[in-house]
Amino acid sequence: MSFIELKNVGKEYRGEVNVKAVTDCSFKINEGEFVAILGASGAGKTTILNMLGGMDSPTEGSIIVDEKNIDQLDYNELIEYRRHDIGFVFQFYNLIANLTTLENVELACQLSENALDPRIILKLVGLEHRLNSFPSQLSGGEQQRVAIARAIAKNPKILLCDEPTGALDSKTGKMIIDLLYKTCKEMKMTTVLITHNVDIAKIADKIITIENGTVQDIKTKEELKTVEIIEEQPKKKKK
Repeated sequence: MSFIELKNVGKEYRGEVNVKAVTDCSFKINEGEFVAILGASGAGKTTILNMLGGMDSPTEGSIIVDEKNIDQLDYNELIEYRRHDIGFVFQFYNLIANLTTLENVELACQLSENALDPRIILKLVGLEHRLNSFPSQLSGGEQQRVAIARAIAKNPKILLCDEPTGALDSKTGKMIIDLLYKTCKEMKMTTVLITHNVDIAKIADKIITIENGTVQDIKTKEELKTVEIIEEQPKKKKK
């Protein structure tokens, strides 16, 4: 049985003009997978991530996480779900400016019953020498690593990453993706990353492509390898 499953999920924002952000969206994710949700800006990726993280609710369909229908949870149950099961990594870090690196991570740990040691996690992301630095004293890549450490230290079942490299240069962005992938595999933490960057997505165990609010394609790592082998075959010269 899949660890995460979206079944015919739809999301409509209602107002003077109704906007259909997600339509009939279905996919499955196994426990411990590193999954990239790929698509252009406005495709519905963030809406899907927000619904999966319990920050938004579908208007139709169901979302099942670890055999629990999170679309049926009440307000207090959703708070508990976000607190204990979900770790968020955002594009713009969202660190607290007047707290040190260590304090930012410790604050998140206070929300979780099964939190990990902040110092150990900061060492994991290579920031053991920056424990007492404030966000303004850190580079963009270092700030994002603090944000990742903060999410991981909660010891969540699922790590959700919303364009985590969008504000970084390509070299630093690659380092962040490598860190997320390594964390996913070593800690067996199911990771879902949304991006519009095809090269970033190639590292994933599974790529889910979203267009106009619905799933257009799903490929596993093995399928992607097969495509690469076919594309790399030298063309035979015509006689």
